[in-house]
Amino acid sequence: MEPNIILPDEPQKLSFEEFEVLHHNQLTHSGVPSILWRSLHYKLENDVWDLGNFVAVNKVVLSDDSPEVAADATGAEEIAELSAPKVFWTGPDLKSDGVDNIFLVDHAWTFDIPSARKMLESFPNLLQRMCGLMEIPATETADQIKQVLTDMWKYIRTYSVSSDSLEAEDKLPRWYMMDEIGSRVGHSDTPNCRIVPFYYVSGQITYSLLFPFLDINEGDELTRNYVEDVPLSDVLTRQSRLLPWLESTMTDVSFEPSAVPTSYFQVGVRLDSLPASSSQSGGDLLKEKGYLNVFSEYDVLTEFLTDGRFRVVDNQADADILWYRRHFRDFLAFSEEFPDKFCNQFPNESILTCKDLLSIVCRRAVPAGQPIVNTETLDSLPLWLPTTYNLNNDLANFVAYFRAREARGLDNHWISKPWNLARSLDITISDSLNCHIRLSESGPKLVSKYIERPVLFHREDVPDGPVKFDIRFIVMLKSVQPLRVGIYKRFWLRFANKAFALDEFDVYDKHFTVMNYGQGDIHQKFCHIFIEQFDAQNEGSSWSKVEKEIYQAVREVFLAAVSEPSPKGLVHSPQSRAMYGLDFMLKWKDGAIQAIQPMLLEINFAPDCKRACDYYPDFFNDIFSYLFLDDDAPETIVEL
Repeated sequence: MEPNIILPDEPQKLSFEEFEVLHHNQLTHSGVPSILWRSLHYKLENDVWDLGNFVAVNKVVLSDDSPEVAADATGAEEIAELSAPKVFWTGPDLKSDGVDNIFLVDHAWTFDIPSARKMLESFPNLLQRMCGLMEIPATETADQIKQVLTDMWKYIRTYSVSSDSLEAEDKLPRWYMMDEIGSRVGHSDTPNCRIVPFYYVSGQITYSLLFPFLDINEGDELTRNYVEDVPLSDVLTRQSRLLPWLESTMTDVSFEPSAVPTSYFQVGVRLDSLPASSSQSGGDLLKEKGYLNVFSEYDVLTEFLTDGRFRVVDNQADADILWYRRHFRDFLAFSEEFPDKFCNQFPNESILTCKDLLSIVCRRAVPAGQPIVNTETLDSLPLWLPTTYNLNNDLANFVAYFRAREARGLDNHWISKPWNLARSLDITISDSLNCHIRLSESGPKLVSKYIERPVLFHREDVPDGPVKFDIRFIVMLKSVQPLRVGIYKRFWLRFANKAFALDEFDVYDKHFTVMNYGQGDIHQKFCHIFIEQFDAQNEGSSWSKVEKEIYQAVREVFLAAVSEPSPKGLVHSPQSRAMYGLDFMLKWKDGAIQAIQPMLLEINFAPDCKRACDYYPDFFNDIFSYLFLDDDAPETIVEL
């Protein structure tokens, strides 16, 4: 996996000492030997591009006494073409400990995945250069673009940029194609050089650096390890990661996602301290005071919580209820220091809100002894969860399953998404196995089967055809022991803005529905109007049946979440209450045009409820009444 690059805020002309200070962490993290730093500084400051003087691309020089060598009129030797592009060292022998033996490699194209097609369409010279690098023949422009987007996964590399001043969008992975030399350095399990990306402060530009770590003799092929983050002992993962370049049968690999150890749930910030067993809830406070004080970090709640039994206060010390927008972790200290307060989170709730953990939890809903993936039908369980693989742990299993679907002619569009980002950031849809394999290099990724037959909705303002939509439900967790889960009956909808088709996956308005952050126009609709139109548009299906299946899926999720002890499951905490946003899509069941299957997409911590409050001003009054009072559930809430 390529390293993160630390991005300073301002460019500047650098002395070697300044260069060393600013780039020390980056060069060290990338494994560039310190003996090369002074030479690197000189070449960068003086714009020295000398690698091309010492290499030959895609050619091999035959020996002088070979009968296959001929001379042209100038006496120059003919060169035999190789079957694939390779780079050979033609200069003096290159020593791995030479202080000057580091070379700059330019980047021919830098982009993010959603912009790749538009860049190729907009810049004909870029397209032609990419076709030359990838040896794509001259054809129609559209066909060339399609082929570049298919073949580029064999060539491109990735890095990410880090700076405190950058927004999340600016920290997303960037992909790049090296120049005609760098892009053709081949793979070897025993390579003789490395190539790493490098951000140069003075020019505010990224290059790659090539340097040897074995001695290289004249005539040797330059090779690098394409998957140097995977040890040679992990044969199956290396085979999977190298599939874009090296074919492997990988027979007898299970379709089943791998089981994860308990330690997987204890990584980093996921680990919460657990409340003291003697902690008490503040359930009697309302009787004593007649009201509960609420401290909120969410302005929408502050505005719309108008029930007289709750009073908003400005400081946490005076509060009976603490409603945070940030993650809360120290439940032990909370239970000991503030035994009469509530908070709006449960210990270990990251098992639901982290995408990688959610898929693990959901699979607990499958009866013991029953496989997740049916090897005969290739269907997966539970039915309400898209077939999902963690590319960090399950890459080989995903490859085996993908190839099985391919062999049967089944749809193979998949959606790759990062574990830890929201707002549809860094999400890619593709039916290319090479694409998803390579995307795993740009950070932890899940890949889920893309819903190729979604239930669509006809919008009068989109004349070209029906659009995708998803549904946000608000779910409340009142207690773990006993399990008490409520769902707010009034849901809200998110619509795509262009007619759906199984193409143009980089067209956001066609395939995505989140428009809250400036991606497109937000189409709003009351849920009762939607239900009427849904039933009219889907004759033979009924919303009431779909709703029951969604409610059942929600209950199964939370039953699965409390079925294991800490750290693999939710922990009982009398002081905890919580509210989550659950997103569902609907798909047509295979072979049944009138049968609808709800599909759970994700569970969100601290969901934005502005639209809910705009539509239903009593939203937070009902939510708080259910969570914190002993009243019967309001009419707007169903306890599952």
